Amino acid sequence: MTVRIGVDTGGTFTDVVLYDDESGTIHTTKTPSTPPDFDRGVLTGIEKILAETDTDPAAVEFLSHGTTVGTNAVLEGDIPPIGLLTNEGLQDVLEIGDQTRPKLYDLQQEKPPALVPRRRRLGVPGRIGHDGEVVDPLDEAAARAAIDDLVDAGAESIVVSMLFSYLNDDHERRVGDLIEERTDLEYALSSAVYPETREYDRTVTTVLNEAVKRNIADYLDRLGGGIEERGIDVPLNVMHSGGGIFSPGQATQFALRTVLSGPAAGAVAASSVSAELGYPNAIGLDMGGTSADVSIVENGELVRSTEGEINDLPIKTPLIDINTVGAGGGSIAWLDSAGGLRVGPRSAGADPGPICYGRGGTEPTVTDANLVLGRLTPEAFVTGDMDPVVDRTRERFTEAIADPLGVSVESAALDVLKVANAKMAREIRRVTVERGRDPTEFALLAFGGAGPMQAPAVAAQMDIDTVILPRNAGVLSARGLLLADVRADESRAFRGQRLDPDTMEEGFADLEAVQADRFAEMGFAAEEVALERAVDVRYVGQSYELTVPAAGTLDDEALDDAVAAFHDAHERLYGYAMPDESVEVVTLRVTGRVPTPPLADRPDRDAGEARRGEREVYFEATGYEPAAIWWRPALSPGASVDGPGIIEDRGNTALLPPDATATVADDGSVLVER
Repeated sequence: MTVRIGVDTGGTFTDVVLYDDESGTIHTTKTPSTPPDFDRGVLTGIEKILAETDTDPAAVEFLSHGTTVGTNAVLEGDIPPIGLLTNEGLQDVLEIGDQTRPKLYDLQQEKPPALVPRRRRLGVPGRIGHDGEVVDPLDEAAARAAIDDLVDAGAESIVVSMLFSYLNDDHERRVGDLIEERTDLEYALSSAVYPETREYDRTVTTVLNEAVKRNIADYLDRLGGGIEERGIDVPLNVMHSGGGIFSPGQATQFALRTVLSGPAAGAVAASSVSAELGYPNAIGLDMGGTSADVSIVENGELVRSTEGEINDLPIKTPLIDINTVGAGGGSIAWLDSAGGLRVGPRSAGADPGPICYGRGGTEPTVTDANLVLGRLTPEAFVTGDMDPVVDRTRERFTEAIADPLGVSVESAALDVLKVANAKMAREIRRVTVERGRDPTEFALLAFGGAGPMQAPAVAAQMDIDTVILPRNAGVLSARGLLLADVRADESRAFRGQRLDPDTMEEGFADLEAVQADRFAEMGFAAEEVALERAVDVRYVGQSYELTVPAAGTLDDEALDDAVAAFHDAHERLYGYAMPDESVEVVTLRVTGRVPTPPLADRPDRDAGEARRGEREVYFEATGYEPAAIWWRPALSPGASVDGPGIIEDRGNTALLPPDATATVADDGSVLVER
């Protein structure tokens, strides 16, 4: 017998999925996350699922992991002493930033603090021009002096980011050589981390990558050692933001690519489920304990991006387009200074967690609100030492929310859910309506421990008729880790308004050679790797671009097809196109992919009764009314049940409103229709 294991670490729980290749059975478990030492929770989860399934550690043939370590390092400002070497006169680029403003008309907004203090940002004479030619030679004596000054200032590593190094990296590489000659410090070149345009974004991305590299390296070293100690003799795969897996070495080198590790795995799983059920357009809503993540599957493909944001800072890395909002099951409800009800972004986390966990939590959360309304079975949604404290939950909810607002505890709990749902609906609106998509043409695929409970109300706000509740919804992101391909993304800036297929073909060939080296490091031969090309195109003079496919060998016909695809994409996204205007290609991209073997798992089936009684559940329109309690694993394919009801599963609970009907699909998913 051989098994595959996926482990997704969240802010509240660590989810583990074990797939038995021989029987096609999926086993799942949860264990509390253990911040700040998240590796302890991962190892505990692996031990737990091996014990629960009586599996020999030697039977593990594949292990993949989604981590939040890089994300937490950035969010918590855990930036080690870094030095920055750049062009003379450009040393304040981190302070000045660019013209982008999160709130265009807010005159009081504060910029995020500079990642590197002024005393460790130094400029060196020498300059590369916009055409990649040397304008002024590098002053090596000044570079040596600047390196010494950074060492004296306490820098533990150095970032080198110079103008137009994405076209000509000679100056950056020479400074790197000088750092090696004079110090034993690690260093990072922006031309290696992010060889694309925009010096502010490139500098921020390189600094952040260097900042989280040590955290990722230390974490993966500890985790790898713990896995070996437990008798598991397979490489550890790490999920990256682009929706693929790579090795720990590459995760360390490109540490910033792990910042959306867990949510990306969830998006991959959502894409797989929507395809299996025949829904080419789906909105993934991953609501965990701390946040809710929104992704889009359009025409059967995950929507991707080459830029993101964290802590109001731009990050330039290939990633699945995921929007995150602080609305999770553990998000804390509170009243602001004006008496307004707020939910999140602060979370009760894993310890102490919501009040109803009985672990010392005192602040009401979204999970507590659902318990107050009778929507959660106290004995079912907590395990182990998390003894439910229903009376204490109602008491604290009354004291903290209901009494100050002058409403009943049920009205207060319902208002908390409305605020959380509105935040998620707003995030869905941003990735649909504000980007030219009609949400009514999509199904809402809800997962995570809290997603199925809130999804019907969120769907109603967006006029979405179909809600998909996948089986194993509570651990779907961990399942996605077993579905993700081995994937690597490489890019290179391309400068010139003249679209020359021959020159571009040479650039693609260079990128494909880099890809061959990347996959060779992971033990894959070139013929095993599927390569996909793309180009970033914009109208001449534009400050933004769109990525479109560039299929096959790039000749005149293929280039014309790419330009036509750009015009179509521009019209779809912005409402207009200018096919008579000149365009330019600014970036070449190559994605390499090795498919992961599919999961041939079968839905888990229970032979017992599907209906497990009923209880009083509170609804806004009718107040308390009896709702049937259904056990999803006992519902056969094709079974249909009407609301109001509660559908319980291993690791999550779903709400079936009075005006909804749920049908069980062949794969065990539940389709809720309003």
